[in-house]
Amino acid sequence: MPIVQTTMKWILAIFAVLGGWLSGGIAGIIAAGLAGFWDRPIGGFGAAFVTVVVAYLAAPNHKLLSASVVLVLGAVLAWLALEPSFYPKSYRGSAYERTHLPIIATYMGAVLGLALVVTLNWRAGPDNPFKPAGR
Repeated sequence: MPIVQTTMKWILAIFAVLGGWLSGGIAGIIAAGLAGFWDRPIGGFGAAFVTVVVAYLAAPNHKLLSASVVLVLGAVLAWLALEPSFYPKSYRGSAYERTHLPIIATYMGAVLGLALVVTLNWRAGPDNPFKPAGR
């Protein structure tokens, strides 16, 4: 594959990952709102899960490595964005108390996403689109 074509695929993969992060987070927040739950942990879970899966699917090669790198970078960014977190005002009795629930839920989403892509990679046949090229 020519270098320009590969570079374009990587650039598109970056945009796909950012779009997955945004759409996963928004979908999680909407689902949490409809269910009447706190949106931050569920939005973080959805964003992390979708981001890792999209990184695997969008990467033109080195799919598992790409998903793993996105997980690590996302974990650092999530820590910076979510810590410290406090329960919302609607949690009577625990309102405004410190909690690690959003970061734990976000990390769980990323780890489950990585588990899914590892399973896809392991179980995919030789002519499967989930398998990296050349395998």
